[in-house]
Amino acid sequence: MRWLLDRLGFLRTLLFSLPLIYVYTLVLGVGTLLVAPFDRRQRLLGGIGRLWARLILLTCFIRVEARGRENLEAGKHYVVVANHVSYIDIPALLVHLPAGARFMAKKSLFYIPLFGWYMRLTGHLPVRRAGAYGNARQVLQAMRYIRQGHSLVVFPEGGRSHTGRLEPFKPGMFLAGVKAGAPILPVTIVGSGRLLPRFRWHLRPGRVKIIISPPVETQGLKREDIEGLVARVHRTIEQNLAEAGQ
Repeated sequence: MRWLLDRLGFLRTLLFSLPLIYVYTLVLGVGTLLVAPFDRRQRLLGGIGRLWARLILLTCFIRVEARGRENLEAGKHYVVVANHVSYIDIPALLVHLPAGARFMAKKSLFYIPLFGWYMRLTGHLPVRRAGAYGNARQVLQAMRYIRQGHSLVVFPEGGRSHTGRLEPFKPGMFLAGVKAGAPILPVTIVGSGRLLPRFRWHLRPGRVKIIISPPVETQGLKREDIEGLVARVHRTIEQNLAEAGQ
């Protein structure tokens, strides 16, 4: 019975979820190109991105529950540090993080027609796969984004976890946060790896939980404090995962 349900779920993904996602991306991608010249503040573009994310989650029968939204202060910008095990993480975060948040994403995504164009038009930051978070140029770009008043979303493991477990964090974007004086906001994503594991395209229905922990202030910190800051944030996310049974 379990085998049969698994095969039926794969057919649902192949014949229903993925075609609809392609349609959403096509229609909203074209909408992005039409709106972009007239939307200098990118409010409409941001709304299109959140609509795209909501439609994907709805189509995949995935419910996202966010806990700790009271830790977000209106009008404040953060370096959002999140664990990353699945492609589902991005739409889940888009729906629940502050409007105007920019993602650091691997450069190859920016070459995907329509989706990549949307990423460029809305100011998301492309990074090279290898060493991106330790690269001085990327740190300077991130600092500029933060100082312009944008929250920046980073996956400090350097991409999706290879093991499904929390991996060590690269320190580059923590340095950017310290230099820009922006708080570090630890965000824990629970359950997405079970719904869409790495290297698989079988989308399972279910629930994802996002835990937004209290921000860690960086005012007054120096370069020599980075190691302790990284360890503190890593420990916070690790504890949240352990408490959730991950």
